[in-house]
Amino acid sequence: MNVLVDIAVSIGAMLEEAGVYVIGGFLAAGLVYVLVSRDWMTRHLGGGRYTSVLKAALVGVPLPLCSCSVLPTAYALRRKGAGRGATISFLISTPETGVDSIAVTWALMGPVMAVVRPLAACVTAVTAGLLESLRGEGGGEPLAEAVACELCHSDTCEHAAVPSRWGRFWRFVLFEMGDDVGPSLALGLVLAGLVAALMGDDIFTVYLADPWLSMAVMLVVGLPLYVCATASTPLAAALVLKGLNPGAALVFLLVGPATNLATVLTVGRMLGKASAAMYVGTIAVVAIGCGAALNALAGALALDVTAGATAEVLPEPVRVAGGVVLGVYLAWSVGRWVWRRWPRADAKAACGSACEHDDGHGQKS
Repeated sequence: MNVLVDIAVSIGAMLEEAGVYVIGGFLAAGLVYVLVSRDWMTRHLGGGRYTSVLKAALVGVPLPLCSCSVLPTAYALRRKGAGRGATISFLISTPETGVDSIAVTWALMGPVMAVVRPLAACVTAVTAGLLESLRGEGGGEPLAEAVACELCHSDTCEHAAVPSRWGRFWRFVLFEMGDDVGPSLALGLVLAGLVAALMGDDIFTVYLADPWLSMAVMLVVGLPLYVCATASTPLAAALVLKGLNPGAALVFLLVGPATNLATVLTVGRMLGKASAAMYVGTIAVVAIGCGAALNALAGALALDVTAGATAEVLPEPVRVAGGVVLGVYLAWSVGRWVWRRWPRADAKAACGSACEHDDGHGQKS
């Protein structure tokens, strides 16, 4: 019973620390969603061979798309003329970070990691994009639009046009964002609570004291794992509290959201097997490099990269209210996830019809 209480207390503490920041991040993500259209991205990502790579990385950083929901968007960009390098760059920077994940990183891991994380995502994306651009435009095969649509995992894709921009905003924040991030974030908080309550305080200092070994372990754990950028943050924060060095935590935060089987297979089908191998290899190498650089920087400058570094910024009543709102939001999202497990004959047809005719921002393609 005491263990369950400890787990619940740990989860409650993280909800309190992160609530206001996560809700604020979700609202900011909704604004990005309704203000940045796919047509705008296509115009800016289909230009120069190398400049579009940097643009794709910068555009992808704030976008609130996880590593699964980013795939149909990347497919549409590629189909409308985005270069191979820009496509790869967008596929990496978008799921690795976003305004929502930056907010929760700030809340749970402090300002240093909140700045380093999107910067490292940009470096990874630009490196992979430039390497892909050097290979030229050959290889790969068109990805069937039906396959791209199936990668969207909301109950009906909810891409049908709605009457107003604010309607799209609230639909995205309350439904699509919740479907994409809510269950994963709830699971991340539960896992973080388990780590905080059950994991010994000396596990990393005794068994993974070497920073290179700990980064390698986090790389192996993160590569096959499907976890969105926001949901990975509570778990990384809990591991840092238990003694994991910040570089290894950064490796996990970069690799986990950007690599999973669906993404790698899709990259292979769109751009070729060599591009898929380069995609995974670049993420792994650059993540290790960024992790090592963060460890060196933290050691040299005595930087504080710890969980809960910003909890004292907000008054306690505000933090408690934010935690309650986030808890209700996550319960709502998990309830929708459970409801969607029941098969409905019309869901697949609705998804196919909506994805075929809409670009995800209320604009018909």
